[in-house]
Amino acid sequence: MLIAIQRIAEQRIQQAMEEGTFKDLSHWKNKPLPRDEMEHVPADLRMGYRILKNAGYVPEEVALRKEIARTEDLLSHCCDEQQKYSQLKKLNLLRHKLECRMGRPLRLGEDSDYYPRVVETLAGERD
Repeated sequence: MLIAIQRIAEQRIQQAMEEGTFKDLSHWKNKPLPRDEMEHVPADLRMGYRILKNAGYVPEEVALRKEIARTEDLLSHCCDEQQKYSQLKKLNLLRHKLECRMGRPLRLGEDSDYYPRVVETLAGERD
């Protein structure tokens, strides 16, 4: 599959060269190329990851982190104690899922950086 994709890429590059698409690249002259956002991904996986990204696929870890942030936001704006309790349960479940997915525990105890912020937020809402 990789060879087929490389052939297609080469054909499109050749076609663009023939059509003269590459002639107006003056805005790149003497400037570094943009940083590769996939530089941390092993070289043999980059093309597959780019295809998935372009297709709109989001890794589960990213989706979980977004959902955690959304739930934290809802929790900070919650006024009803029953809703707060429900959101806290959901938040704990999402964090547990992320912890399991990443294969390491998330630091959520009193020694974590996050703990004082939670206490401050919850204490501020009672006043």
